[in-house]
Amino acid sequence: MTASEVKEKQYTILIVNENPKTLAGLTKAMHKMGFPDTVSVQNDEKAVLATTKKQINCIISAYEMNSINGLSFLRMIRKKKGYEDLPFFLTDPAFTTLKVLKAGQAGVTGLLVMPCTLTTLKEKITTTLSEPRAKVVNKAEKEVNKASELIDEGKFSEAIDEIQNIINQKENPEYYYNIGYIKSIQGKYSEAIAAFRKATQLDRLFAKAYEEMGRAYRALGQNDKADEYMSHAAQIHLERDNDGHAEEILNEILELGSDSLNVFNSLGVIYRRRGDHRTALNHYNKALRVHPDEPNIYYNIGRIHLDMKDMEKARELFQKAVEIDNSFIEAKQVIKAIDLGVI
Repeated sequence: MTASEVKEKQYTILIVNENPKTLAGLTKAMHKMGFPDTVSVQNDEKAVLATTKKQINCIISAYEMNSINGLSFLRMIRKKKGYEDLPFFLTDPAFTTLKVLKAGQAGVTGLLVMPCTLTTLKEKITTTLSEPRAKVVNKAEKEVNKASELIDEGKFSEAIDEIQNIINQKENPEYYYNIGYIKSIQGKYSEAIAAFRKATQLDRLFAKAYEEMGRAYRALGQNDKADEYMSHAAQIHLERDNDGHAEEILNEILELGSDSLNVFNSLGVIYRRRGDHRTALNHYNKALRVHPDEPNIYYNIGRIHLDMKDMEKARELFQKAVEIDNSFIEAKQVIKAIDLGVI
């Protein structure tokens, strides 16, 4: 699609900014650029509501707001079905290297330094809406879809071979994440964001690939292999804060009869994030039954007791973690903080 075709197509742009002046300026600019269907809101509630009322084609959100952090809104959008690759721009008066790294890892499409000229805004938005997706991402998606079709056809060994080719390729998510880190440190922020965008898109596809690999092994009766690859898929989702999908995969692993330490630990992490301490403790205790000498489990249980303000019990658990692994720096630091009364 060319830039001129972008103008002819009806796009809905969502702008989220608490500053009335900035919001009005961006809205006016979008109208001048030929995007009359622009939804402008000042808080997260209205922004989320807008995504439920109509299909949004592009989002421009402030990086920092009182109602919701722009990164949090970005992560929320990336979890929404059909919005995984939606063009999403973050605006800020001055992007630091740390902000670029965080935005890139969250899957931002581009950054807009405010105030922004109409020429720059037009170039960024129309170029993004008109450019095709990266070849490496398209290739990976086709291969994952082909593997899924092979599984549906009952050709499990062929599907495994297909997925193995995907996950062994040089241009994997880690490859692009590394480029993103390097470019960020060099101050080449546009190149960094482009690399991070490929990395996060591939991450989602690789998670699906590992999940499909696990299901193929499950169909072949190789439950240990199924457990391994599905756990890998769940871990990718956990790292991207996509707890719902991670939980589905982990529960599917449990249905295989698995008593894996990693599965119980990961479920504990999910429920702790939700504030469901009882369920989290239940999963951590199951993990301890599998591996009673795992220091990280004691550390995680200690963190729950910290959340519950039970400092004495928390300290006891952190101390247990240190007794098992004397090099456990994080546990030692928390013990010191408890003793000093700064927690």
